[in-house]
Amino acid sequence: MKRTWISGLIVLFSLLQFNAFAQTSIKVLSYNVLNYPQGEIPNREDTLALILDYVQPDLFLIQELKSEAGYNTIYNSCFSDLQDPFAQVTYVPQNSNPGSSWPLQQSLIYNERLFGLAEEGIRTSPIRDMNRYKLYLKDEAHLLGDTTFLYVFVAHLKSSQGSENEQLRLEMMEAFTAYFNTLPADALAIFGGDFNLYSSDEPAYQLLLSPNNLLQWQDPINAPGVWSNGNYPFKQILTQSTRSSSIFGDGAGGGMDDRFDFIMATDALMNAISPIHYSLNSYFALGNNGTCYNQSIINCDEDNDVPMYILNALYHMSDHLPVVMELQTDLALNSSDITQKKENKIIGSTLQYREARFNLVCEKSSLVELAVIDASGRFVYENEQLVNAPRSSISLPEMNPGVYHLRVKMNEGSMITKTFIIQ
Repeated sequence: MKRTWISGLIVLFSLLQFNAFAQTSIKVLSYNVLNYPQGEIPNREDTLALILDYVQPDLFLIQELKSEAGYNTIYNSCFSDLQDPFAQVTYVPQNSNPGSSWPLQQSLIYNERLFGLAEEGIRTSPIRDMNRYKLYLKDEAHLLGDTTFLYVFVAHLKSSQGSENEQLRLEMMEAFTAYFNTLPADALAIFGGDFNLYSSDEPAYQLLLSPNNLLQWQDPINAPGVWSNGNYPFKQILTQSTRSSSIFGDGAGGGMDDRFDFIMATDALMNAISPIHYSLNSYFALGNNGTCYNQSIINCDEDNDVPMYILNALYHMSDHLPVVMELQTDLALNSSDITQKKENKIIGSTLQYREARFNLVCEKSSLVELAVIDASGRFVYENEQLVNAPRSSISLPEMNPGVYHLRVKMNEGSMITKTFIIQ
């Protein structure tokens, strides 16, 4: 009887432990950061920090880096003070096409609480490198030698229309798929970047998704068509350009009318029974709700869940939108590496003429950073305030009538926002 009771207790403990760590989300963000850190808009890392704070990605796939210094600035400015530890990979200058007058590179920043880096390197092509990384999940099984790997690839294909550029994109994809086909057929992998594809009929797109490949890839949203055509129905997936006309002489104009930016996934990753798998309906182009075709992203403000200060940040940061999607794992993460995040939320508000007060539900008392951002993206109020668990009241100073966004950053790294109107 004693042995049976102990066995039952062990089973119960195992179930409780599994439930405590089930369905861990892994957020992926791929972003062309437009010749960073060059350009006529200084200190864009502050703008990027707003976007990353809002999305809070665990894997940040970066394109259009001009230098290692720019990569380091992004890491130090946007990731070094977060609750979770984030890590850099080795920055490698572009090796492909060594005679290029405008070399660009890709890279990765990843959540070190969730992943470790097993391998890294590049695959060359006629135009630019593809950066390749093999991460391992820090679950409890990897401590016993049963390791779950996630492959991450980042690329930037040749730009511009025309048969010659289509051919160059195809030649780049041929080099990349040749490497993909050396991987296990059941590899869990994502392939993100600025692919500069104009339609699903392009040979490079067709090659990547070809059933003849040993490693099979899928487009998670499966939305074929001529993405640059005004008749294309799913305009919310378009990613370029965030601007109706070029600003400060940098980046493309023309408004939101192309789907250049992608995150692709292998068949294994799209399978819900895989140890890491795609979270259904989680793929989107940040900020684009489909209402600003051929316009700037700031014209996508109609019934948009993304606040205006983020739309303004997207407008100024780059001529591309980030692509976001989520993965999930049911594996129990190593308890020595994981910190359970507390849920904090704003549950109500009192608005009067030029005054606002909010009720904040918080798990523990802490010092928080408050910021109020107006509709143009300008910070009109910043302060620190001690909030007391389980509920605390936040009072803001008098403000002129208008639309505002309250941002509350907790000291454990979480952030919540609320949009309000002063009349």
